[in-house]
Amino acid sequence: MSEIVHNYNILCVDDNENNLFTLSTLLKTLKNVQSIEALNAKDALQILLTKQIDLILLDVQMPEINGYELTKMIKSNKKTKDIPIIFVTAVFKSEEFIKEGFKLGAVDYLTKPIDDNQLLNKISLYLRVFEEKNKVAQSEKRFYDIAQNVGNGVYILDMHHKTTFINNEALRILGFTYEELINKNIHDYIHYKDINNNLIEPRNCPVHNTLKDGHIYIDNDEYLVTKDGSFVPVSIVVTPLSIGHAIFGTVVVFTDKTHIEKVSFLEKEKIKNQEQMIHSMIEMIESRDSYTAGHTKRVAEYCVLIAKEMNYSDEDIKLLKNAAWLHDIGKISTPDAILLKPSKLNDTEYLLIQDHLLSGYEMLSKIDQYKLIANIILEHHEKFDGSGYPNGLKSEEIKPLSRIMIVADAFDAMTTNRVYKAKKTIDVALNELKDLSAKHFHPEVVKAALIALKNIEIDSEISQLPKTMIEEQRFSYFYRDRLTNLFIIDYLNLILMYHITSNAAYTYEIKLHNFSKYNKEFGWKKGDDFLIAFAVFISNLYPDSIIFRIEGDDFLILSEMKIDDIQKDLTEFPLFNESVVKYSAVEDYIDNFDSKFKQKVV
Repeated sequence: MSEIVHNYNILCVDDNENNLFTLSTLLKTLKNVQSIEALNAKDALQILLTKQIDLILLDVQMPEINGYELTKMIKSNKKTKDIPIIFVTAVFKSEEFIKEGFKLGAVDYLTKPIDDNQLLNKISLYLRVFEEKNKVAQSEKRFYDIAQNVGNGVYILDMHHKTTFINNEALRILGFTYEELINKNIHDYIHYKDINNNLIEPRNCPVHNTLKDGHIYIDNDEYLVTKDGSFVPVSIVVTPLSIGHAIFGTVVVFTDKTHIEKVSFLEKEKIKNQEQMIHSMIEMIESRDSYTAGHTKRVAEYCVLIAKEMNYSDEDIKLLKNAAWLHDIGKISTPDAILLKPSKLNDTEYLLIQDHLLSGYEMLSKIDQYKLIANIILEHHEKFDGSGYPNGLKSEEIKPLSRIMIVADAFDAMTTNRVYKAKKTIDVALNELKDLSAKHFHPEVVKAALIALKNIEIDSEISQLPKTMIEEQRFSYFYRDRLTNLFIIDYLNLILMYHITSNAAYTYEIKLHNFSKYNKEFGWKKGDDFLIAFAVFISNLYPDSIIFRIEGDDFLILSEMKIDDIQKDLTEFPLFNESVVKYSAVEDYIDNFDSKFKQKVV
């Protein structure tokens, strides 16, 4: 999980000084967090208007102005309306209080007495969300920097046809200032009439209809109205912006055709910046799944090696390389729940992910420079015997460059670790290509691949194990124990089958005794604290081992190296000497996963 790197101010509002002291003390345990206190609503408003506040912890029952009334004031002010509010109050009479808080715009609701860990976990979660928002803001800045230097006019519309972004080139071409067009219904300024001065209703404007039908609109003979009422001839591309199937706006790119002598230069710039835009989209996919990032690069490298062995021209090799870079671009429309799932897909999910081929094809085929690439990537999951998808093509029906990509894509899948499947060696993968020649793969391509790929070097660390914060959260969701943050026992199967480098390992099962008695004497909260502390202790004690929480008070350590004296090591845990809880540890040695254990866990 990535570290919180930015500083955040949290405003605590409560009319009870003791409550404020408690909250402030808790927040001091969080890194990069400053607590600011207010004893009443008026003080809180003064602070909100003079300081940068990132999160508010707000009591409901306060004199003069209560928490609900203060929330209304906060949400009605442009400067403060987007600050998240968590209600912290003793009110627990009915669900109506909670519903009222959420109705007014609260993001969460906690009741007193406050569970310290619960509050800190929630705040930490929001801080991680803030960190991700900062990353998104940086990505948006990079997009705006590109758009400002793209050489074409660019503007973005929201669902109400209002301009949320317009670059300087668009303003220059149209003759408007930024203030005259931003947050305005742009139809009333540049699309309201045609070249014959006939008025165009918004419902008949093809640019705005993109928001309704979701289709890309391209016209090389469009005219836009300038500020002085004259017309400027443009070529225009209008692309809907969507998340899944939900459209949330459009991006319009247009080129001034007035200066014909600049066509050659502008065309080169257009191609260059389209590539930048496409690669920005690739980066968006890679930021969701770092495994996909390396996969596209490796497939491109393998495609080039195979194509050179087959004596393809430099032009074809360049085309194939670019197609390989973009072959998974359709995954931008694949839901996170499927793209980021750290286990094998079921039949339904597999059918859904197959849609990335058509999504990528439809995205690229609308752009002239990418039509050939679109046709290549559409077929990169076809098979020689006709058993592939999406069209069940076979043999020579599959395009020559697609045949190469099919082999390169499969070879990379074979030689890299997946969470649900261990990698194959290069020799084993090449033999599998040979075995599937004339079945899944074109024989001529396999023949070339056996030569081109036999001496390559592959990073042994490539896998789908988590590398980014998002991927860590994904694994936490599927395979982490919510209390101790240790792995749950379900993850043991994957570790044993695919991610132990040797064929043997030691296991140490640790049982805590008298733990139910400890819970009964000190309560569940103290019991949870005990388990958390013990999990941290053994994680620090054996950093190179993999540790699991099996059940409530049982743990398992998996180590490729023998632990010399685990009984002695565990005596160092201080709470064993201060409580009735005792422990036992049993060592076991598994000396052949392949023949003994792996079959058991499958």
